[in-house]
Amino acid sequence: MRLDPVYFSMLFIGVSFACYSPSLNSLQDQAHLSAVVIEGKVQSTPGNASAEPYRVNVKVLDVWPRNSGGLEREQLVTVGEFGSEDPCTKVKKNHKYIFFMDPTDEPLVFRASFAPLDASGKNLKKDVGKILCEDCGKLHVACCGCGLACL
Repeated sequence: MRLDPVYFSMLFIGVSFACYSPSLNSLQDQAHLSAVVIEGKVQSTPGNASAEPYRVNVKVLDVWPRNSGGLEREQLVTVGEFGSEDPCTKVKKNHKYIFFMDPTDEPLVFRASFAPLDASGKNLKKDVGKILCEDCGKLHVACCGCGLACL
């Protein structure tokens, strides 16, 4: 079977953009559409990476009050249901990520609402903080940690 060049280019484009880093607008969408957003460090991953469901244990490093889901720093949570078919969602042990999650019926177990983003980039955490800042746009004396200039 021979693929038409148009179909081949569509296939190539679909594959090449499958693991793109989100723009600020899509980052905004991910942050606002997720019930809980945290920065976390992966503590353990499944022994069999193709196992269903793919779940990882994550130590909470930072939370944003607007989307904390009641979580606090240093808690251990489980994040799962990434879908094993997507190689972009595989995470590495001892690496930091921004996790976009929704709660499940189990305590401290969350479903990934979007693929986690590698938090090693300098500006990603700052961008998420600006998006989820509760006091942004208001004049305030004490700095809220949002990264904006405070008076």
